[in-house]
Amino acid sequence: MSIRTMFAAAVLLLFCACENINHVPYKGTFVNESTYTLTIAPNSQTWTGFTLAPGESKVVSLDDKTLLFTVSPAVVVWVFEEETSTVTFYDRDPNSDDDAVFCLDGATACDGTAAIYHCNGGFWKRSLCADACVDLGYAAAVGCGYSSNAGQDQCFCE
Repeated sequence: MSIRTMFAAAVLLLFCACENINHVPYKGTFVNESTYTLTIAPNSQTWTGFTLAPGESKVVSLDDKTLLFTVSPAVVVWVFEEETSTVTFYDRDPNSDDDAVFCLDGATACDGTAAIYHCNGGFWKRSLCADACVDLGYAAAVGCGYSSNAGQDQCFCE
């Protein structure tokens, strides 16, 4: 075999081995820390969407290096942690028009008359007043509103 043939074979082998060297598939985790069941759907890509119940997580692998998605309902915000490739969804701040995620522990905000947001660990969580009242030993919830005694929104129970 001539040197010229060996060189051509080496170049061809190197070209074939490096063809996909820049191709990095996406692998990441979706975590639902919100109080809503979420639907995650592709945005101009072809992959199968999925749902995430509160507290659930899902590892997603895709042949592309990026994952484009939509989320509904649009009452959540999400934080992307690049180091671990994790997308975490949280309840949206009920008192803000922007996508503020963090809140002061102990803060509350009524969501209509039947539910309340409470800040725990820096993140908003939504609860139905009926569930909160039963958890506290009451028979039923009357509603949600501002309490001048407590100085903040709260559920009223009976």
